[in-house]
Amino acid sequence: MSATILIVDDLPANLLVIGELLRDAGYDVRAANSGPAALEYAVQEPKPDLILLDIMMPGMNGHEVLAHLRSDPRTRDLPVIFVTAIDSIDEETRGLESGAADYITKPIAAPVVLARVKTQLELKRVRDWLRDKNAFLESEVERRVGEIQAVQAASERLENRLNHRLELILSSVGEGILGLDRDGIVNFINGAAASLLDYPKGELLGARLTGILCPDEGCSDLPRTEDCLLLMAVRSGQTLSDHEERFCRRDGSCIPVECTLMPVIEGGQLLGAVLSWRDVSERNRYLEQLERKSNFDELTGLPNRNLLSDRLERAIRRSLKSSTPLMVVALNLDRFKSVNESLGRDAGDVAIRAMADRLLGLLGGGDTLAKVEGDEFVIVVEGRGPEGISRFAQSILSASLVPFSIGGREVVLSLSIGIAVFPKDGETVEALISNATAALIRAKREGGQQFRYYAREMNARALERLDLENDLRQAIEHGALELYYQPQVDLRGGHIIGAEALVRWPHPTRGWIMPGHFIPLAEESGLIVPLGEWVLRQACLQNRAWQAAGLPPISVAVNLSARQFASCDLVDLTESILRETGLDPHFLELELTESAAMLDINAFIRATKRLKDLCVSLSIDDFGTGFSSLSYLRRFEIDRLKIDRSFVNDIVHDPSSAAIVTTIVALAHNLNLAALAEGVETESQVRFLRSRDCDEMQGFYFSRPLPADQLAQLLGSAGRLHIASDPEAIPRRTLLVVDDDPFVLATAKRLLDFDGYRVCTAQDGLEALEQLALHPIEVMVFDALMPRMDGAELLGRASALYPNLVCIMTSGYNDFQTLTNALNRGAVFKFLSKPWHEGALRAVVREALRVAEVRARQDQGVTGGAKPDSSGSG
Repeated sequence: MSATILIVDDLPANLLVIGELLRDAGYDVRAANSGPAALEYAVQEPKPDLILLDIMMPGMNGHEVLAHLRSDPRTRDLPVIFVTAIDSIDEETRGLESGAADYITKPIAAPVVLARVKTQLELKRVRDWLRDKNAFLESEVERRVGEIQAVQAASERLENRLNHRLELILSSVGEGILGLDRDGIVNFINGAAASLLDYPKGELLGARLTGILCPDEGCSDLPRTEDCLLLMAVRSGQTLSDHEERFCRRDGSCIPVECTLMPVIEGGQLLGAVLSWRDVSERNRYLEQLERKSNFDELTGLPNRNLLSDRLERAIRRSLKSSTPLMVVALNLDRFKSVNESLGRDAGDVAIRAMADRLLGLLGGGDTLAKVEGDEFVIVVEGRGPEGISRFAQSILSASLVPFSIGGREVVLSLSIGIAVFPKDGETVEALISNATAALIRAKREGGQQFRYYAREMNARALERLDLENDLRQAIEHGALELYYQPQVDLRGGHIIGAEALVRWPHPTRGWIMPGHFIPLAEESGLIVPLGEWVLRQACLQNRAWQAAGLPPISVAVNLSARQFASCDLVDLTESILRETGLDPHFLELELTESAAMLDINAFIRATKRLKDLCVSLSIDDFGTGFSSLSYLRRFEIDRLKIDRSFVNDIVHDPSSAAIVTTIVALAHNLNLAALAEGVETESQVRFLRSRDCDEMQGFYFSRPLPADQLAQLLGSAGRLHIASDPEAIPRRTLLVVDDDPFVLATAKRLLDFDGYRVCTAQDGLEALEQLALHPIEVMVFDALMPRMDGAELLGRASALYPNLVCIMTSGYNDFQTLTNALNRGAVFKFLSKPWHEGALRAVVREALRVAEVRARQDQGVTGGAKPDSSGSG
């Protein structure tokens, strides 16, 4: 006979759907559309075996219907399953505590409904059967008191049946049940356990408990050991309740379970345990959803006010511990209400999400962005001082003005911003957020699309800095800056060899603003990139103009910041400006900082090689103040090390500074580089640097930075550094230039004389040998092809006669045989192709003289350990 099921729901559609589902399953179905009708049908014959009861009904709800059923002896034992759309743990708990047998949430899933109906009907049948059997037994006992043996036999049969029924019940319940012996071997498993673990029932019999336990989290490749808590409880007879575990399914996946372990004891002896458990994956997911809803905004996925408070509290503790800056930034959309009203709420949600994404793109690594109310955000910013936070706020304002596309329309949503500073504007979470909001309100009252600090004095500083930044941007765009040039002079001959371009800002209202005040601002705001480009272009144009005016050619040095190096293709920019201005690359020097080099070593090395391919000179500025590695320094394609003024200031009085300067000069020379000292202001500093063979200098001792016209006058007057003769003065170095072309000889002599060297000349190899015999010549520059004696033969003879002589070969022909002969006859230090460039010749000669000095010093040590000359050169 099929079971009768009563469905109670006020919605005909639900009655129809559930009724058809159950009738198709073979059940007799009755339907009631209200609570009173349900109570009436519940007592009519045949009585229902099960009631599916909706909770939310008009007039009399499901809880009231259940209360009436439980109070009536005729319906007290009828099983009731609540069916409802309310997905709430509290609601489910209330229903179960009031007597409901089970709980099904809408929208219903047909397999779930049928499974739970089947389980409850089976339980009812078992209960009815047990009730009937108990009544039968009682009547039999009363009727057959004298038939003890028959009763015992009947009892045994009944026990067997009960055991069989018990096994059926255990197999039909939804919880997994395992029987275990005291060693943790499975000796019983119900169908639910096998199904949940996806094993055939018989396959788990005889398995060890540890075999179905998932490995410990973090040790996924290691099996569970014998000392796990569950197995120890089985062996010790301990009871466990609500114990959380993870069971391993057949496919290797793990499911979270909540289990209860009860020991099995007979005659005082521990036989094993019964382990019942249920899959809590859905419950855990639900709890995770609750957790997320309590901490994150549903629309944007950002932290909400609750999580913001926690993170700000942690940030306050970090700030107190490490004394790092901490700011709270409150933001509000200025015209959000009009978007909602004109385009609809969906468009407003799109705008909020788009703004959240845009703000996220501006955050630093340690910042927290939270959405606290409808169109209000809060950012917790760590590690930025007042200037940095002003820059950050300005970047937010600028980003907000970029239009959004919403529903095919472009919408601009500006922001108002309020800033509170810890601990000045508050020492607690509540105070900081409240004061940031107060500053936000002031910004909105003053017209919006701006930021305000809670403290008015910080507002003034921030606004002043913003004004200065805007002025600087205008000055760069309109060419309102000026370049000054500080001469660089050779410490041996005293003549001007170059100039460093230094930018100055004649502000129309503030007067002259020095670089130390506006360069950091340019770095922070990103204006350093267009500023650097302007300086590079103007310096090249000016140097080209000096040369066109017939002034002696010099090199102009331009400083480059690390940010310029990282923000643009420096090589392409330099090449473009040189082509635009027409300046020969040999007359441009780029000064790079150690910090730029260490940003990306490999990229820096590639860039320096490409710049050297353009024939641009390179130097490392402020050498010794950074943290560059000497192993990288030897790989850089540079020409000069600039010694920072902080070392030069105290070289006369501080042995440490003197040692550092001496070491840098020696390092430069060993790497075939020039050494230039910055910030030279006294004659004693000049004498010290010359005594240590420092090559070049710049500083107030010779000249302050000059406007372009004054430097032109200095160049035109052949201004030189006066070098007094003294016992420590370095003797003039002697060179020999050999070439059969009188023009080449005259040009080389003029150029090298200008550099302070003593220059001898010869027109062929024989004359060159005579000059070598007459003078203490250290370096010989000779042509490869000459009458009477070619360069290869001259090289062979000179090298044999004067082993310390450093030889430089020049040639205007690609005569590889001549080069091969030269290399076979003696050591060639360098080879220069004709026509050689003046700058290239001077640089090669300078390197050759250093090599000659090293050879002479080594020769002194070998031939008697003679002391270096009194000048201390080298």
